[in-house]
Amino acid sequence: MKMLKNILKLTAIWMAATVSFTACEVDTTTVMFEEDHDFSQPGDTVFSMLGILDKVQDVVEKGVLLGELRGDLVKPDPFVGTSSAWVDLTRFENLENATFNRYRDYYAIVNNCNFYLERADAEMERRGQKVFLKEYAAVSAYRAWAYLQLALLYGEVPFYTQPLLSYSEIEQVMNDPSKRKGLGEICSYFIDDLLPYVDVPFPNYGNFTYDQSSSVNSSDFFLPIRLLRGDLYLWRGSLDGNKSDFAKAAQEYRDYLLSEKRFVSPDVKVAYRTVDMDGAQIVDRWSSVYYNESISLVPFAGNSQYGKLGSLRQSFRSFMGSDALQKLVDESYYCYVMYTEESESGESEYMSRFTGLAKDTLYYGTKENPQYYSYITVPGTPQYFMGDLRFNRDYQEGYGLSINKYSSSWPHVTTYRTGAVYLRLAEAINRAGYPLTAFHALKYGLSRGNLIQYDANGEYRRLMQSGYTFYDMYDNKDNIGLHARGCGNAEMDTLHYSLPAMASLPDSIQKVEDMICDEMALETAYEGNRFYDLMRFAFRRGEDFLASRVARRNNPDMPDQTLYNKLKDRKNWYLPMVEN
Repeated sequence: MKMLKNILKLTAIWMAATVSFTACEVDTTTVMFEEDHDFSQPGDTVFSMLGILDKVQDVVEKGVLLGELRGDLVKPDPFVGTSSAWVDLTRFENLENATFNRYRDYYAIVNNCNFYLERADAEMERRGQKVFLKEYAAVSAYRAWAYLQLALLYGEVPFYTQPLLSYSEIEQVMNDPSKRKGLGEICSYFIDDLLPYVDVPFPNYGNFTYDQSSSVNSSDFFLPIRLLRGDLYLWRGSLDGNKSDFAKAAQEYRDYLLSEKRFVSPDVKVAYRTVDMDGAQIVDRWSSVYYNESISLVPFAGNSQYGKLGSLRQSFRSFMGSDALQKLVDESYYCYVMYTEESESGESEYMSRFTGLAKDTLYYGTKENPQYYSYITVPGTPQYFMGDLRFNRDYQEGYGLSINKYSSSWPHVTTYRTGAVYLRLAEAINRAGYPLTAFHALKYGLSRGNLIQYDANGEYRRLMQSGYTFYDMYDNKDNIGLHARGCGNAEMDTLHYSLPAMASLPDSIQKVEDMICDEMALETAYEGNRFYDLMRFAFRRGEDFLASRVARRNNPDMPDQTLYNKLKDRKNWYLPMVEN
């Protein structure tokens, strides 16, 4: 479709609800449809989706920077000039700056979505097909996402679900305290609002060409509703401590991952591939993580000829990995268990990752009807080496960690990817009260065989009797532990990566939560999640959890006391909602 090819050029396509939220004027003149347009033609809804997507592009890259520059994994590069606005953001200063504080851009998404959802008829049928249902579901998801971003950035925010088409309507809503909702209320609203659409497929307008010979499918532009509902449950549970919310979050994540066959593949890893560890050859497949694992994305062009250019590669050139991240990487251990694998050429070569599973006589069931499962087994004696190989290509002697996750060949912003979802699944399972199972996602990989083989305290039996299925990835031969992606045979590491016996269940949950937090740093650094991950953990653990980590980013052994004191106050986690 020619129109889709030019999607990123459509900077002026939006609907009658497109409103500029400024202090002195409202622009309702640049419109695509008349105010009373009823979206009776399928072509209308395609243009509407492109208009909303254009608005999402306006916020998503800044959102990544807001999520990383306020966290503990990134610092300004002392050798590169950096915009003072972004440096101020790292210090939580001058937060009203319009370089990054543009709340009205999120409300442009909301207002466009509200207009579409009011005027389009999700139930209208032609030839037995609901014409607008796919788009209706996709627009509902983007509206929920926009409100979630607003709540995470600003705290309590004006909330409305009807399109505002005049300045007086906007002024009334934005200045009415009774029209405001906080994060918990927003989560509750959209958990219910999105429920009817969890199984609705995405719209598909064909492929989008973003460079001369590169394209992505347009179905990837839309947010999986099960994953979004999982996030909403996870945030709400973090606020109210309700175990049921964590269980429901885990169920949403698991159901999506299993139905879409999304697994923690051994193909996305970094491994030693030699017997001689001096000058070892390293096979690095980590650099393709976005291409291999992207679930949903916001598209950008790699060449200006094809539309709006992605800018994160350039933006991150002014920053580097923090000292705190460097310390975490340096203090990780790569576990190497050598074994022989037959190559395609028929020659044997040595590998540091298992490729198969072994079936044992263990079973779970009855003697009359045993169920046999496979689990990981690798013969040999582990060797240990310092470091996490996910950062192998980022480290430069005498400089530190460069940021290389973004490139002109893949300019898009990933909104969901497999590894990040598994970490949230582990987070939710842990807080639902099953820390050993959550730990399995890090060390062994989720499968029935591994849960049985490494069940040290009967937790798997309790899960089977609980009525939940969020832990059950069947007898999965494709899942490895997330830690293994950069640390080799993590499942064999008994010295540096294990879950010790703790005095109580709450102690075990807290220990596993600390490990999940570290794994999120190693797995998803620079992807825009970090500050929000710390915020979510701090809702459960207290302000010190976030404040102490961010204060140590530049010097892990000597925290910035001024920054620590500032972040002990939750009010300083949010941007001021000001006109600029």
